[in-house]
This record gives sequence, structure tokens and C-alpha cells, in this order.
Amino acid sequence: MISQFIFHKWKETKRSTFWQKNLTINIILGFFIFYFLLNFLVLGIFIDKVLEKMFPDQNPVDVFNGFILYYAMVDLFMRFQLQELPVMTIQPYLHLPIKRSKIINYLLGKSIFNLLNFFPWLIFVPFCIKVLIPQYGEFYALVWLFTLIFLGFANNYLIIYIKRQMTKKLSYVVFLILGIATVTLLDYFEIISLSEVSTIMFNYALTSPIPLLIVLALLSLFYYLNYQFILDHTYLDEIGTKKNKEVGNIAGQQYFDRFGEIGQFILLDIKLILRNKRPRTIAWMTVFFLFYGLIFYPQDIYIEGYYMLLFVGTFITGMFIFNYGQFILGWESNYFDGILTNNIDPNKYFQAKFWLLIPVSCLSFIFSLPYVFFGWKVIAINLAMFLFNIGINVFVVLYFSTYNNKAIELSKGGAMNWQGVGITQFILIIPCLILPMILFLPFDLMDIPYYGLAVIGIIGLISSFFYKFWIGIIAKRFVAEKYKIASGFRQK
Repeated sequence: MISQFIFHKWKETKRSTFWQKNLTINIILGFFIFYFLLNFLVLGIFIDKVLEKMFPDQNPVDVFNGFILYYAMVDLFMRFQLQELPVMTIQPYLHLPIKRSKIINYLLGKSIFNLLNFFPWLIFVPFCIKVLIPQYGEFYALVWLFTLIFLGFANNYLIIYIKRQMTKKLSYVVFLILGIATVTLLDYFEIISLSEVSTIMFNYALTSPIPLLIVLALLSLFYYLNYQFILDHTYLDEIGTKKNKEVGNIAGQQYFDRFGEIGQFILLDIKLILRNKRPRTIAWMTVFFLFYGLIFYPQDIYIEGYYMLLFVGTFITGMFIFNYGQFILGWESNYFDGILTNNIDPNKYFQAKFWLLIPVSCLSFIFSLPYVFFGWKVIAINLAMFLFNIGINVFVVLYFSTYNNKAIELSKGGAMNWQGVGITQFILIIPCLILPMILFLPFDLMDIPYYGLAVIGIIGLISSFFYKFWIGIIAKRFVAEKYKIASGFRQK
């Protein structure tokens, strides 16, 4: 039966128009994947030499083991952004005399065949063969290796479970974010040394199988949670009523009625985000990028400078503007002809887009305020970049969105999905990221950086007061190009 599932999936993929029409993109992605695989392998072969050079007074095994828990946290973060949920069309099989347990086990089992699970092997396996086997023997070296492999699998099923639950219970995602943030802060303030804990734990795996058994227990727990969740949601009546539950009324609809046509447009965008996979993924990425600063702020090399922090502040406070705003027309590509046939005021249409993006950016800045733990300098930079985002970058993104005539399939996930991406997405990076750094440069050279931050923020603030003027320019561009955009959307 498993072979039949695999055969059906292969036929579905082979017959997919998306696959056939994007063969060139798939080839390019394949090339990049091969390139990264090769880099990981080279790093794995020479990592002991690299560690000896970077930490000459320490045992390479201790250093390597000290980084494993950091790797596990980064792995969780990357999986949340990049890893797709394992899916298959279940309804046709539920009518057949096939045990649901077989369908669920196949669905969960195929998630193991994910590149994110195998990339680290290219580092772990060479290190194990080259360094651990000569020192600790084959048995305990393999115990250590399988502990790391099953730790990756446990992360795999943990993220799948969180992603399945987050559509129903926000608390799961909140707990994950708070957990990672808490551990990071405890490590930064040296209350708990994550490196020492990691070293002790995985050094112990080289003398005892107990860490392997603990990781296996976690893996089994996460697998069981996923199994039970899918089992509870694979009845035909559950699937049949799912859509009706999802398209219910949104709380606060009467609030949007106050703003007339603009409020209705905003409400439609909110519904689009909540009901479709790809824009919903974009929204969750915005939440996760609030923790982007934890990668840079604890590092002295970054916190002492300004330019990297300007870059970080731009994305923390403007990620939703960039990720959602650049495809602002593409999200509606499926019914764009209907928009053109209705008597819709383009100025109000883009004002609605503007007032959708701005509050999210405001909330992003507010939720970034706890970064004051790393100094008021961080808050000053984030404030300047927030004002620049809502006064300059938002209009740049909306203007460039009118150059994008590539349709987007809303049901597809956002990870590694290049659908709708064109050259304009890369061009808009130049004014959005480079311009504030150019404005800041002369003040940095004169050693008055806070004056530079003030200029960036004031320019953004003043520009935001003229939002109707900028939207008028964007609306004129839209009117001139709307039929060309519609033609591109039809060529899916």
C-alpha cells in the first residue's frame, strides 16, 4: 500500500502544471541545493581543523558538542520558516477499505525525506568518522551520531505539530517563541550557559546511550502527538465542514464598516490572510522576525556598530511591509479581472493597502521595545527605521508592486516558493536598504551618529504626512498598467 501512495504522489507531481511550467526554476534551485550540499560536505571534512584554528586551547570535540544545542534552536527557527507540512489528498482514500493508520503513518513517514533533515549529516558523519571513532571507538561514536540524527527528526515532528496546531491554538506558537527567547536571554546574561549544558550532554553521549534514549523518547512523543492530531481530523465529516468553519465571520467586522470602502478592502485582505496558506505563512514569518535581533544584538561585533543594526531594524519593523506588500496585487491575481470590472476607486484601493501595512509595522516596533535590554541605541535605531519604513519604504514597495504581473497560487506554502517573484523584488531592495545607510553615512563620518538616526526618522515621519500624495502617484501608475497586469495574471 505504501508503494501505491508513493506511485500516486509521483504521478501527481509529474502531471502538475506548476512543475512543468517552472522547470527552469526547479533546475536552478537544484543547482543551488547541490552547491550547498557540497559546501556542507567540505565543512564536515575539515571542521576539526577549523575548530582547532578558532579555539587552539580547547578540545575540538568539546567545542563541537558545545554548539549542538545552538544548532538545535537555529534548526527549529529555520524549519518554522522553510519546512512545509507533509500533505496528501486524503479524501479519496477514506472511501476505500484502507486503514487510516496506514495513511497517517505514510503521511508522517514521508516528512523524514526532507533536505533539512539530511543537510547536517554532511557535517556530523565526517566528524564522527574522522575524529570520534579513533578516540571513542565505533560503538559510542555511532551512539553520538544517532543522537544528533534523531534530534533532527524530533525537531522535524515538533515543528510539524506546532504548524498544525497554530491554525487552531495560537498558544503553541507563543510558547515556542517565548521558550527560545527565554533560553537566549538566559544564555546572554550568563545565568545559564547553553554551551556548557550542550557540552556536558553530548560528551555524555560518547560514554553512555542514555542521551540517545532521551532523544528517542522525545521523537516518539512528537510523532504520537502528530499521529493523534491527524487521526482526530481525518473523518469525512470533519474535512467536509472545515471550510464552513474557516469562512465564518471575523470579529470586529462592524469596526471596519466605520471606514466605508477603505475598511471593507482592509477586511477583505485580513480574510485573505487568514484563509490562505501562503499569505498566512507571511504573517507568521513577521512574528518570527521580531526575534531576528537575538542573532545580532548579543554579538559585540554588531552591537558596537550601526550599519548592520540599521539593516536589522529595517526588517524587524518592516518585514510585513516587504513580504506582503511586494505582492499586494499578486495576492488578488485569481480575481483581479473582477476588480477591474467593478467601479473601484484606485486611490481608496491603495489607501486600504497602506492602512493594512502600517498598523502591523507599528505593532512590530512596539513588540521590539524589550530589546532595550541591549541598550537604548537599539531602540533609537529601530525607531528611526520604523519611521523610515512607514514614510518611505511602504510607498516604494507599493509602487514596485505595480510592476509585478506574476500570478500567485494562495494555497501553496511560502517556503522555497518562487512563484510571483520577479526582478522587481530584487530592485526594490536598493532604495529600501541602501538609501537609509547613505543618509546615515555623513553623520557617521562626522562621529555624530544619533543626528544621522534623527535625520532618517524625520524624513520618514514628514513623508508619512503626505501619504495621500504618494498613493496618488501609485494609483496613477496602477491605472496606466492595470490591463498589462491583468494580462500577466491570466498567464498562470
